[in-house]
Amino acid sequence: MGTPPSLEEQLQELKVRLAHLENLVQYQVRRIYSLEQQAKGLALPPTAASSYPTPEPIPPIQTASTAVSPVLNLENDSTLRTLEVSDGGSLRLSPLTAGKKRGGNPYDRVETLIGGSWLNKIGMLAIVLGMAYFLKYAIDNQWIGETGRVTLGIATGLAFLFGGEQLNKRGFRPYALTLLGGGIAILYFSVFAAFGFYRLLAQLPAFFLMLMITTTAVVMSLRYDSRIIAVLGLIGGFLTPVMLSTGRDNQLGLFSYIAILDLGILTLAYFKNWRSLNLTAFLFTQMIFLAWTSSFYRPDKLGKTELWLTFFFLLFATMSFLYNLVRKQGSSIRDLALIVLNATAYFLWTYGLLEPQHFSYLGFFAVLMAGFYVGLARFVFGQSRQDSYLYLVLLGVGLVFLTLAIPIQLRQNWITIGWSSKAVLLCWIGVRLDSKKTRLAGLTVAALMVIRLLLYDGIVHPAVIPTVPFILNRRSFTFVIGIMALLRIARLYSAQREPGLGPESLAPAARKGQSSHFETIVSTGLLVVANCLMVFLVTTEIQLHYQSQILRENLYTLRRSLHSQKQLAVSAFWALYSIGLVMVGIRRKYQPVRLLAILLFGVTIVKVFLVDLSELEQGYRIISFIGLGIILLAASFLYQKYKDEINAFVLK
Repeated sequence: MGTPPSLEEQLQELKVRLAHLENLVQYQVRRIYSLEQQAKGLALPPTAASSYPTPEPIPPIQTASTAVSPVLNLENDSTLRTLEVSDGGSLRLSPLTAGKKRGGNPYDRVETLIGGSWLNKIGMLAIVLGMAYFLKYAIDNQWIGETGRVTLGIATGLAFLFGGEQLNKRGFRPYALTLLGGGIAILYFSVFAAFGFYRLLAQLPAFFLMLMITTTAVVMSLRYDSRIIAVLGLIGGFLTPVMLSTGRDNQLGLFSYIAILDLGILTLAYFKNWRSLNLTAFLFTQMIFLAWTSSFYRPDKLGKTELWLTFFFLLFATMSFLYNLVRKQGSSIRDLALIVLNATAYFLWTYGLLEPQHFSYLGFFAVLMAGFYVGLARFVFGQSRQDSYLYLVLLGVGLVFLTLAIPIQLRQNWITIGWSSKAVLLCWIGVRLDSKKTRLAGLTVAALMVIRLLLYDGIVHPAVIPTVPFILNRRSFTFVIGIMALLRIARLYSAQREPGLGPESLAPAARKGQSSHFETIVSTGLLVVANCLMVFLVTTEIQLHYQSQILRENLYTLRRSLHSQKQLAVSAFWALYSIGLVMVGIRRKYQPVRLLAILLFGVTIVKVFLVDLSELEQGYRIISFIGLGIILLAASFLYQKYKDEINAFVLK
């Protein structure tokens, strides 16, 4: 028996075998690629077909007495090659160098991207716009008759399609795709001009031609697996009504045309997961609708306009999850963004149209929207249970509309309430799916809600102060909803932070036993803000209540007495609220609440000694000081009674 190989010799042998294995994998990859290209009808050059080196057999394990083969240098080995496409479209095998494996010079890639891709797309867009403006100029100067204009446009579009097909056969795919997309766009506005402006085509033939163009665009996009064809056709199609506008209203023709474009995108959404295309179509549709509404909408067109709005809403609601539902794939943030944007746009449009004359129906409309999205969520859950994100977003949107129904019907500040609901929804979804970005979006909406509460909903015009009821008013209702939203979000973050404070399904980080300092700060901050808003609300309600009585009194003595009562009531409320915070903080073993109570005690003491002492009448001043003293003694007693428990979980 020979001497067993040393560890270094074994490692050297493994390197040799690894090099041979890598060589074999390269050989098989090239061979499979060649077979795939031949199956697609692409002939490989003879040199490429015959240059496959036959891989050497993997050497056996060597012993120490056997000479060790040198390790194969992959960087310089002439047998390792990579398959490349030459400028003429042919395939060749080139040495696989370190530079090529790393993607080459980044400046070369940028130059290729700009020169070979961006320039031809920008050039095609310029040609499409130039054709449109040429036709417009020819119209203004009466150079070409209406039939000639349409014929020229159709001929140009067909020529682009033919040229694109020929270029693709010769291997110039990027240029071909650009020409094909441009041809689709030119055909769109040519047929639309013939029908919508020149009346050269009746409605049925025009729609048939538009349907053919849309079908062609869809088929070509799928055939070439090219998003650029769809994008150029989409942009050209939506720019057509803008560039060829004559200033006359044609609601049926315009929206029917837009509907055909969007139906084409919906068809693509069934086959391709081109989310950016869906969002682009939605934004263009909204801009066209806004432009038409600004120029031509009148109240007598409410019925037809609402029907078109509903059609587009249902179309994009389907488009937002169609591909994922059919392919059983998870939804992305862009899919979910389209769902939220579509629902928001439809609701705002309908609210704006119905509010002047049919406000009483808006609450019922919000309930219908809630029912639609809740039903859609149940359908999605039954068809694609693995897409929990989609289910939660649909369900959350439904709950938001259900929340909005009551304040809308009661004519409350539903915008702020809607923001409150959306903030809770986003944070809830973010916690359920452990998505930090979604939770941050919810916090951003919550911050905007607080700002709106203080700067808009919290302001009461002096002229209406005498008519505002105490507590039971729109302002208080909105504040309470906002405060409840902040407390709910704080609870969600506590569940994310601590295993014992929430359901296990809502705390993925907690299930792992992890603790987040950020979640601690957020939950504490939200609790503090919520309590500050509550103090602000009740304080201002007390002040408004007494101020309304002061404004109705003419006697100085009564007004002086009411002013003293107001100051005493504010001080009493602050002191009582402080001791309530102390009790809650001790019971829940939560230090930030107790610290907030101490801070509010301090503010109350300053107010009593600086404000009440100088402004209150003698009797009210006595009550203020005695009441404050009693409350402070009670708070001190609580701290003394529970000092051991407090020290156990705070001073550590």
